[in-house]
Amino acid sequence: MKVVIPELQNLSLAHGAEQNDFLKTVLNKHIAEIDKELVQDLSHISHFATYPGGMTVEKVVFQKDNLYRMDYSYPWEMNWSCADQVDEGLIHDKVRFTVSGTGEIHFKLLVLAS
Repeated sequence: MKVVIPELQNLSLAHGAEQNDFLKTVLNKHIAEIDKELVQDLSHISHFATYPGGMTVEKVVFQKDNLYRMDYSYPWEMNWSCADQVDEGLIHDKVRFTVSGTGEIHFKLLVLAS
């Protein structure tokens, strides 16, 4: 998955651990543009589990070159209205990504065969 972040366009970014907090802030600002693609299939919880929104980037960790890792979390919920019950939880996940000089972030999503 690729996304262009305006704040990163034409920015001469010196890649390294010193960019972790900056990238975390930028990604959290643009979370609405990336969250749907990063939420995994919730059927391992239940076919009724849904993502209500509210993803948060917990931290960004520099790996090497222009490669970073993003640790993030997001809530899930199930509403059993007929039983007046709501189940909910929080999933923690990680994804690697690269940052280009044109402001493009490329997330390296793990694709599982079905």
